[in-house]
Amino acid sequence: MRRVRVVHLVEALGTGGLERVVQGLVRHADGRLFRVEVLCAVRGGPVAEEIEATGTTVRVLGATGYRPRDILRAARLLKQIGADIIHSHGHFAGVLGRCAAWWSGVPAAVHHLHTIDGTFREKHRRLEQFLARLSERVVCCSEAVETHAARDLRIPGRLLAVVPNGIDPPPPAARAEALEILGRPPVPVVGCVGSLARHKGQAVLLRAMARLTEGRAGPTVVFVGDGPERPALEAGAAALAGRARVLFTGERTDARRLLPAFDIAVVPSLEREGFGLAALEAMDAGLPVVASRVGGLPEVVQDGRSGLLVPPGDEAALAAAIARLLERPEERVQFGAEGRRRVESRFRAAPMARRIETLYEEALCERRAA
Repeated sequence: MRRVRVVHLVEALGTGGLERVVQGLVRHADGRLFRVEVLCAVRGGPVAEEIEATGTTVRVLGATGYRPRDILRAARLLKQIGADIIHSHGHFAGVLGRCAAWWSGVPAAVHHLHTIDGTFREKHRRLEQFLARLSERVVCCSEAVETHAARDLRIPGRLLAVVPNGIDPPPPAARAEALEILGRPPVPVVGCVGSLARHKGQAVLLRAMARLTEGRAGPTVVFVGDGPERPALEAGAAALAGRARVLFTGERTDARRLLPAFDIAVVPSLEREGFGLAALEAMDAGLPVVASRVGGLPEVVQDGRSGLLVPPGDEAALAAAIARLLERPEERVQFGAEGRRRVESRFRAAPMARRIETLYEEALCERRAA
């Protein structure tokens, strides 16, 4: 029996949450039924290299936009591959992929929404609404994203399917080893993993730490990631000198190996948090999580059970939540254990892949019936 050819289309494969979800779908694809490839529209990246190392083909188109010539090049490549399904991830790849799929006659197009983007202009919303006509399914990583898709992007409900993100179990790692990698910082350690961008809220965390450390020494704060806000954050960290040590590790492909060094994980997002993969990975490491009550984060972190939720941008509430967990080690253990159980029962990568593949089969059946 001929396997169904699936092409995952992404803009690039850096180290973000979207990229890790794609990697999980590739890793857990049912090889008996599906033959999977990955197409990077603009460039590759560290995750592209990891995927290639497992034997999956990764191609780079080198597109500079979604102009007609870029769409035509993508369409020709999809035809050459013999794609049965194009699964696009993110807005840029979604425009390029669905147009190319229509042009080349790919039987089914599935688009994946990974975030809630409040920066979309009306032209972007209209484009997403139009491209929904070229889609058999639009996958949403959370109920919050599904609401955004229906209300803001005006995508018909019949196309929407919620499939929460899933992750594999964490790599073997010990606290002593993780602390050694970080240079043996003073404990306790408050960690924050994510790109250093304004909407991720790391500046709010620094302001919360300033409140927390008034008149006393505070915990070590570790930022894992890089991005355009790093210079501003480093300046904010300098103001905490003498009260709290702040470490910037830069972008790391082994971020999950550092998690055992943390006593608390903080996800202080302000907006655009469609799911919160960093929170999920922290819970899987047995950490209590303090997160913003925004986007899909309340669907991941249960307030008072696996962590604490605070209003986005509220530095006083964030400082109070961190202080509470620092003062209550037994609660940290309790939250961490519950978080790990929750991940194991609801958010693993293999079941995520099975649910997505069921959508593929449904989409192809509908096209054949039509």
